[in-house]
Amino acid sequence: MMSKKAITRIQAIAVVVIILIAVIGGYAWYAAQPGPAPARQPVKIKFATFSTGSGWYIVGEAMASVMRKALPEGSTVDVLPYTGGLGNPLLLGDKKADIAFGFPVETTLAIKGIDMYNKSIPGLVALTGSLDTYWYAFAVRAETGIKSFEDIKAKKYPLKLAVLTKGSSGEWTTRKILESYGITYDDIYSWGGSVSFGSFAAGLEKMKDGSADAFGQMCTPRHPTWTEMANSVNLRFLPVRADILDQLCSKYGYIKSYIPKGEFKGIEEDVPALGFFTILITTKDLPEWVAYTITKAICENRNVWVAAYKAGEVFDPKTAWKVPIPLHPGAERYYKEMGYMK
Repeated sequence: MMSKKAITRIQAIAVVVIILIAVIGGYAWYAAQPGPAPARQPVKIKFATFSTGSGWYIVGEAMASVMRKALPEGSTVDVLPYTGGLGNPLLLGDKKADIAFGFPVETTLAIKGIDMYNKSIPGLVALTGSLDTYWYAFAVRAETGIKSFEDIKAKKYPLKLAVLTKGSSGEWTTRKILESYGITYDDIYSWGGSVSFGSFAAGLEKMKDGSADAFGQMCTPRHPTWTEMANSVNLRFLPVRADILDQLCSKYGYIKSYIPKGEFKGIEEDVPALGFFTILITTKDLPEWVAYTITKAICENRNVWVAAYKAGEVFDPKTAWKVPIPLHPGAERYYKEMGYMK
């Protein structure tokens, strides 16, 4: 039978063990808490957007301001004025950016390493989706008499087409739309037409001065360049046929949509179009707590960046996790903690 002294010693040891378990458990709980704990070190984030003055650059600056406040003191978020939906996945893959805006179609193709991407970038993941609303729009000068893509082919019309830089998202989509109707750039040249590549501003000027009679490019609601073009030129926006919408949505991940009646001058009824939205992407290499913090900052400071980017008014944190590519674990944790995602 143990002595009272031995029992007391055992009791003392048990108390010490319980205290140690409580301390260790408490530390583990503290370390697992979301957001930057006091011990977190400052981080340097490179944020790829698009050219200076573009919608992506403007909203990127606004989002960067809320990220800087949420990340540990001394952190930096540098907004890069390049390279758009097509090039940003490449910047992430080459570790020249830490986060970036992207489009679901191009990002999915980059992950698979197909079409315009000659190698796979498998580590791409998303932080948020549905940041805005985008459509692909193709418009012709009304005086051409063209009312559909079928008309272009049937009439072998000598189209003077203006598009963005070769290989850009807008140019690539223009090419895919035309090919779906059996039209190639070579066809346009053979009919006596032309295809000119340049900036959005250059396309606008060509349409205004008549050196171009067709233009294809992405647009958002109340897009200023499209608005100026529609107000300066008598435009006709061409609808995309239902079966071609189905084909391109199935193959590339677009969504069936329409440009609403009255969105731009010349649109007198809804125009069936390819739809998509901006997503914020990164790689699996981004630390989990950083991804969590950035996602939380964007979702909970919506009013700040939407004030700078009206197209973001459609953003809803409750559905921002619904993206066609995998979520970063840090972003997923935020959405689940908020009850948005099961």
